Parts: sequence; structure tokens; C-alpha cells
Amino acid sequence: MHTAPTVNILLATYNGSRHIRRQLDSLLAQTYPHITIYIRDDGSKDNTVEILKEYIAKNPSEKKIVLLPNNGTNLGCPTSFYQILKECDAADYYAFCDQDDIWYPDKIKWAVEKLSKHPQKSKPCVYFSAYEYYTDTGKFLRQSPPQKKHISLTDVLYYTPASGFVLVFNEAARQELILTVRPGKELHDRWLLRGAACFGSILYDPRCSAAHIRHKEAVTAEDSGSFSLVKSFLINEIGGTAMTKSKKFLYHFQKTFQGRLSKSDLKTLALFTAKNTPARQIRKLFYPRRLRARFAGEIAIRLLFLIGKI
Repeated sequence: MHTAPTVNILLATYNGSRHIRRQLDSLLAQTYPHITIYIRDDGSKDNTVEILKEYIAKNPSEKKIVLLPNNGTNLGCPTSFYQILKECDAADYYAFCDQDDIWYPDKIKWAVEKLSKHPQKSKPCVYFSAYEYYTDTGKFLRQSPPQKKHISLTDVLYYTPASGFVLVFNEAARQELILTVRPGKELHDRWLLRGAACFGSILYDPRCSAAHIRHKEAVTAEDSGSFSLVKSFLINEIGGTAMTKSKKFLYHFQKTFQGRLSKSDLKTLALFTAKNTPARQIRKLFYPRRLRARFAGEIAIRLLFLIGKI
């Protein structure tokens, strides 16, 4: 008898009392029924945990909510997400979830449909969808940019085509890319997408499945408009240490999967992780493939190659 695929939703919370109710309501409103919501709170100082316990007490039995113990430790992001993956029961698919976004009702249903039809179930497979940007006052800003049908390693070296909250992935990805290796401190979305690009498949769905809420206190560079994006690049990348850290993360990925990477992917990684020489700087400066989706980001990274910062 064929059983429907199960999905674990992995929700990491921290001081999220202002937004967590709307997010939990959107998770419980999912049209796909076979889900379990695993939550790890990272030591909130507000009443987030009390709200979580309130929902656990009243949630419908067919959509189980499990609050994992945190043993009094604050792990931060992405380690808190990885810890949930280690502690949750096995499922067919897993979905990262932020505390302050809103999922549309068919989000998990669409992901399961796409992933279930993919033929290579024994290899890591990561699904992601388009999404919409809103302010915390409910004003629509824009839709996420369209993505390539085929995403390769080059596309995820210095760019993340999808944020963590729209990623849904299979058990093979959980085992091969997280449980049996040490992902380190690189953000979970980039780590998983890079691993799937090298060892499996990435499925893009152009339908919008969630609202990404932009809060004034927590706006990333990719969330920003063109002017703010350029400003962010100047401060964090040209003048700061963001990209030197990014190079270290890239090298950690290379070391972790050294024995499994194809010759082509190893060659690509070696170019961008090796110590700078004038020849390598020139090769990176004139690298024939685009490395970032937005023009300002592409100019910034070529400038970093030119001055030898990465």
C-alpha cells in the first residue's frame, strides 16, 4: 500500500513573539496534511516559548507540533536549524521555516508534488519556489527574481538563488549534506543548494509560495533596493570582512567534499579558494560566467577580484 510522503517543518525561533502567531497559523493552514512541525527555541528572552506551548496545547492532532529541548544553549543561525535536523524523526522531506514569514496554503503541497515526481530519489534534491516581499505593515514590495531552470555550482558560489524558508529537500540531502558531514557556520540555504548543485538536483518552482516579511531591524543585502544594495556591498564587502568569510566557507565546502566532487567542480572551486596570485586575480576578474544575479552585485565581486580581497 502506497503511503503519502511525510514532511518535517523545521522552525527555529528566537525572540519572535511579535510575529510567531501569524507564521504558526500559516503552517497549520497548509493544505498538505502529512506534516510535523519541529521547533527549537534558541533561548528567547520574550514570551515566544509560552506562545509555542499555547499552540501545542490546542493544535489539531493531524498536524503535530513538537518543541525540542534546547538545554539552555543559544546556537544561533544556522546551527539551530542543523540541530533540529539531527533531533527530528526521519521523514520523506524537510522544510526550513523562519519565525517571521508567512506561508501560503499550498506551499508544502506544491513542493511534495515536484519532489515526488523527481526520478533520482537516492540523490540529494532541493526544491525552492518564488516568493513575495512585503513590509511588516503589509505593503507589497516585489516578487523574488526569476531563476534559471538549471542551477550549477557557478550559480551558487557567491549568490544564493533562494532563501532558506522556501527550501524543501529530501532525506538524501539531509543525510549526505548535513548529518554525515560538518556544514560549519555557512548559512543553511547556500550550503544545501551548493551541495545539491554538485551531487544531485535543484528544482525551481516559479509559483510564489510564501511572503517574506522585511523588518527594518533585519534587512539583508539581497532584500534591498539598488541603492541600498550598492551601499551594503561597499560597507560589508569592499570595506568589511563578509567576502573573506565567504571565501573561507567556500574552502570548507571544498575540503568537506574533496573526494566526491567532479574534476570540473574541483577545478572551479580551486580557482576561487586558492591563495591569490596576479594570474588567478586576472582569471577571476575575467571569469566568463556571471556569478551574481543583480548587476550591482556582479560589479562588486569583480572589483573584489581586481583588488585581491578574495
